[in-house]
Amino acid sequence: MSMKPVILLYDLDNEIVDECATLVGHTGLYTTINTYNETNAVEAMQQYNRGFGLLTNKLACVITGWNSYKKRRDQFLFRLRSEEGRSPFRNPTPVILITEDHRRDLKQIALDPTDGNVAAYLHADEFREEIVDSLHKIVFGNRAQEMNSIAFARLQREFSDDE
Repeated sequence: MSMKPVILLYDLDNEIVDECATLVGHTGLYTTINTYNETNAVEAMQQYNRGFGLLTNKLACVITGWNSYKKRRDQFLFRLRSEEGRSPFRNPTPVILITEDHRRDLKQIALDPTDGNVAAYLHADEFREEIVDSLHKIVFGNRAQEMNSIAFARLQREFSDDE
């Protein structure tokens, strides 16, 4: 029996974590690690590091959100990206971000391929319809970079249309 891809779930909203875990679990294709605080999320992330953190970790995807109590650069997403940036042998872990805050500045830094590099930026009220499909594309279709490029291009078009 082959091992299922591991998905790390972390959000301050425990209901979102539980609901995502249920939706993802119903597929039978993934193993989820549910974490309800950043300390546990970081610990789980470190348990899946390879090569003492020098190689890409074994997590297939991270599903997280914004913590409104923290500054932008102190968010879990950027802690993950900072750790990955320490080694030239690491690729970015695919991330799906679920948020109810669609501020343009936050969306811009999350989707920027050189910054947050998020594959999917989903609204908390609408993620149920998209989460499993997005996860399949990322994990089995290996399309995280493509999804990020498309989402970032859409955002850039929105900016240019508003000007």
